[in-house]
Formats: sequence, structure tokens, C-alpha cells
Amino acid sequence: MKKHVRAVTLGASLLLAGAAFAQVPPPTNQVPPPPPGEATPPPPPPPGAVPPPPPPPAAPMPPTSQAPDPNMPPPASDAPPPPPPGAPAAPAAPLPPPAPEAGSAGASMPTPQGQVTVNSGPAPAKPAGPAPDFATLSGGKGGITPEQASAYPLLANDFQYADSNRDGKVSKAEYQKWVAKSGASGQ
Repeated sequence: MKKHVRAVTLGASLLLAGAAFAQVPPPTNQVPPPPPGEATPPPPPPPGAVPPPPPPPAAPMPPTSQAPDPNMPPPASDAPPPPPPGAPAAPAAPLPPPAPEAGSAGASMPTPQGQVTVNSGPAPAKPAGPAPDFATLSGGKGGITPEQASAYPLLANDFQYADSNRDGKVSKAEYQKWVAKSGASGQ
């Protein structure tokens, strides 16, 4: 029973102490801390203090004595004035559109300066000539290795495709099949 009375007494005293601390208001001149990640604000000035004057404006930058770059367009102050509104523009002869390259796609659109045509497409294929015979590339051996295939760029580029059984070399039958399918026969 003594233990029970002690526990109740201890609990009641802790409850009363907690309630007493909770009733104390925080000091009024204390500023709460800023949230994490933000800078600490400057302390408020004391009552009756005069704020300091603002800093003077920065002095203008002196002009540089560097020569203008000939590759740069002239500054706006040196540019010719625009034509007055309503003035007839000098008629310019329309340029014929450039002939699009094979395999390219083009788009045209009107702009205030005139018609603009944009042509895009893959780069033209480099001529590689007819495929050399198997004996030349293989060096008289039974297969063409990747190092030997580098002598003919089309085969070097398609080596994994030409090596259909994935044994690391292109056999004569694989080479003939690749030449027929790739169109590298030069015909």
C-alpha cells in the first residue's frame, strides 16, 4: 500500500509541476527562431533609434577602350534607322527555293522578312565502292575478323549483322549473304 501511495504522490507532484511551468508566458522581447534553411533576420532596432541612411548608388562603369569585335553586329545606336511606318518597302526579287536533297524533308513558312524554307535530312552516304572479294579481306584465311573488316567500312559497320552465328568472324557464306542483302556488290 505504501508503494501505491508513493506512486500517486509522485504522479500528482509531476502533474502540478507541469501545469505550473505551462502557465509561465514566454518573454515578449524574444524573437522565434527562423524555419530551417532560411537566413536569420536582423534583430529589431531598439525603440527610438534612427535607421542608417541607404548606401549611395554604384558609380557608372567607365566606357572600355577595347576595339569592337568585327564578328559582332553593331550596337543598336550605330544601326541604321528603321524605315518610317507606311513607307513602301523596296521590292526585292524573290529567290528561287533551293532544290531539296534526296531523302530530305523541307518546310516553308512566311516571315516578315520573306519566305523561309528549312530543309533537313540525313547526311548523304559516303561512296564506299564495290565490296572486295572474300579472300582479300580475310587474308586467305577461313573468316574475316573485326580488325580485317575495318579495311571495308561498310562491313566494319555491319559486322555484327554479317556475323549471323555470332562466332566473332564472318565466314565466306555469311559474307556472300551480307553482300547480297546490303547492296554492297557495287551494282
